[in-house]
Amino acid sequence: MISVCMATYNGEAFVREQLTSILSQLSATDEVLIADDGSSDATLEIIQNLNDSRITVLAPTPKNWGPTYNLERALARAKGNFIFLADQDDLWLENKVSKVLAEFADPTVNCVLHDAYFYAQNANGTWERGRRLFEVRPPRHGIWASVIKNSFTGCCMAFRREVLDLALPFPQGLPMHDQWLGICAEKTKKARFLNEPLLEYRQHAQNATALLERNKASLAQKILWRLSLLRILLFRH
Repeated sequence: MISVCMATYNGEAFVREQLTSILSQLSATDEVLIADDGSSDATLEIIQNLNDSRITVLAPTPKNWGPTYNLERALARAKGNFIFLADQDDLWLENKVSKVLAEFADPTVNCVLHDAYFYAQNANGTWERGRRLFEVRPPRHGIWASVIKNSFTGCCMAFRREVLDLALPFPQGLPMHDQWLGICAEKTKKARFLNEPLLEYRQHAQNATALLERNKASLAQKILWRLSLLRILLFRH
């Protein structure tokens, strides 16, 4: 069984197209768990109108939890043996699910990270394909490599349940959920980096993570994030 976990927040512009690209690749027994963070637009109405029994929408949060801890709510409800993460505004390319599952045929692999295409709108509003994720953020193996610079991008990740069992509940003070999940994967068996774009990552003003832009956090903030992550690694498990 596959569980797709998605956090939503004011995603009316893209969520229907994204969910359609996901549902078309799932079986009747798979599930999509959506944790909404208090959307004020038509996001929830659009999801409801899809009228698909595989979708479960968790009650909206009473206040904005942010993408990491809102997503945790969906992960905690996941029943699948394989967990896929999904953003509300991307597009899954054809055969993403089957190609990722094929990598899990190797029993030593417990996490798959695949490449993606960046898409951005030009001056005419047309979406154009740009660079690839692995060009911008080349992934590297190893726990400490991921502490120094995160190799994992959540929307391109899938992992076995054993990773989820290790990662939950999320520690307080996590800089990024995908970084934590990737480190938990590296702690158990190994992650597989699949050098094939299986997703269109749409860059727009409302992205929670702007991968093509320089991180605007101060040096002090970056150091604090890494110290927090080190503390978690030292005292967790």
